[in-house]
Amino acid sequence: MTYQVLSLKWRPQTFSDVVGQNHVTHTLKNAFIKERIAQGYVFTGPRGVGKTTMARLMAKGLNCENPVDHEPCNECNNCNEITDSRSLDVLEIDGASNRGIDEIRNIRENIKFPPMNGKYKVYIIDEVHMLTTQAFNALLRTLEEPPAHGKFIMCTTDIHKLPATIISRCQRYDFNRINSSVISLRMEHILKEEKISFDNESISAISRKADGSMRDALSILDQVISFSGESIKFDEISTVLGLIPYDLYFQLTDTLKEKNGEQLVNCMEQIRSLGTPLEDVVNGLNQHLRNLLICNVKGAELSLDVNLELKERYIHKAAEWDSRDLIRFANVFGQLEQTIGRAAQPQIMLEMNLLKMLEFDRSVKIESLLESSKPTSSSTKKVTHEITESKIEQKISTEKKIVNSLDEPKKEVTKKPTATKIQNKKDGLKLNLDEIKTQWNQMVTEISKVKTSVAMVMEHSMPLQLKNRKLEVGVFDQPQFSFDRLERNTPLIESTFKEIFGQDIRIIFLLNEEMESDIKHEVSEAPEIVTKGDPIVNKVIEVFDGEIIR
Repeated sequence: MTYQVLSLKWRPQTFSDVVGQNHVTHTLKNAFIKERIAQGYVFTGPRGVGKTTMARLMAKGLNCENPVDHEPCNECNNCNEITDSRSLDVLEIDGASNRGIDEIRNIRENIKFPPMNGKYKVYIIDEVHMLTTQAFNALLRTLEEPPAHGKFIMCTTDIHKLPATIISRCQRYDFNRINSSVISLRMEHILKEEKISFDNESISAISRKADGSMRDALSILDQVISFSGESIKFDEISTVLGLIPYDLYFQLTDTLKEKNGEQLVNCMEQIRSLGTPLEDVVNGLNQHLRNLLICNVKGAELSLDVNLELKERYIHKAAEWDSRDLIRFANVFGQLEQTIGRAAQPQIMLEMNLLKMLEFDRSVKIESLLESSKPTSSSTKKVTHEITESKIEQKISTEKKIVNSLDEPKKEVTKKPTATKIQNKKDGLKLNLDEIKTQWNQMVTEISKVKTSVAMVMEHSMPLQLKNRKLEVGVFDQPQFSFDRLERNTPLIESTFKEIFGQDIRIIFLLNEEMESDIKHEVSEAPEIVTKGDPIVNKVIEVFDGEIIR
């Protein structure tokens, strides 16, 4: 007897046999119960999920002579003819081969004749999106109002290629990708019936590689059975399926975490020696990172589609990772998965990305940085104690000086004022513009002790006019946002002015490009502003007009 592949041998023969499409089977079965069968149906979805199979079950249900609980009996003559694809009342048409207007005209002529044996004449058009525009237009009228005995069932993987006029005349059913756990259960049932032993890891690997397609899963299973015989083991079939061992994935991520460049090169050599398509390698790494991320979420590890031993390993390894590091790696591999298939040298692209990730710094929470910068309570007490002792000693020293000064004969003591105060007193507290220009650099230095960003802008300024206690200051070589910074900090500048010159005065800043040439030659070189801390931090403070809060 000619061998029959598993996808045909185990093709569902009743609605109950269909797996993974409960929303479709439930609706169609109810349609038979309530006798609400439409004239046209469109089944759409990915490959290998049961669209054509469901179309044949519909044809069986319509023409079965002895339905059982509204399911085809698979024993009557009509059911057997449809199963063997020899029924004269059920015509399967390949839309890719019969896509012209002439074929559709033949359908329009033949549908007028009543069925030979069954109740309905059913036309199943597979890959219907391949029909030409003229063929679709020729089908419209017949599809909308076929004879009472005529039914159309159209299957497609590209629903967007169907004209809206066709879809609107039919009932549309969307078939979903089948969950890998559902595929695994179906394969286990088939293998038990075929009396073939297997391990769970092999079944999980096949179901994941099938990518939601039951037909692909059974085709892969056929290939694996041919290789392994009566016993399927994961270690043996990994070569046939082009699977990368999980140990290599774990070794690779451990190497990246430990920043071990030598070990990473060894991992890359192993990947190269396997000869597995690099698209599958990157896809497998993405799946591996996804599993680690899921295990980082409390309680989510139950959703992992792996065996118990591997699940425990993922949980143990995920505890060693920061989820933000895993997300950064996943972003790199996600972008790589989209581009590696089009790369001229995919091996080099993969290795360069792995080496790049080797240089990634670990993520650090800002809360941890702030916590580490806070002094401990013991150190705080120690500092406070030292400050208190210093103040006490200073107070005792001051009191001793006062007592000694009382015992000594009184001498006329004259306090030596600063140069600025002396000049102010000579002028009777009246300032002039020249004096302000002379002391302007001192202004800049004093302000730098409070706010460096403001002082850096003031280096590019010069007093222009003093009138009625109002000082006009010109600003040059500065953008508008720096000028705005000066205006926002005018109270600080005016208070510093008062400390130096001893007078309250109103300061107005002017930004005028025409006066720049007149100002620049008067400005003397300002002393370098000394800032504390990291220079990069100081630059950030300057650019964003910030300040350090102690």
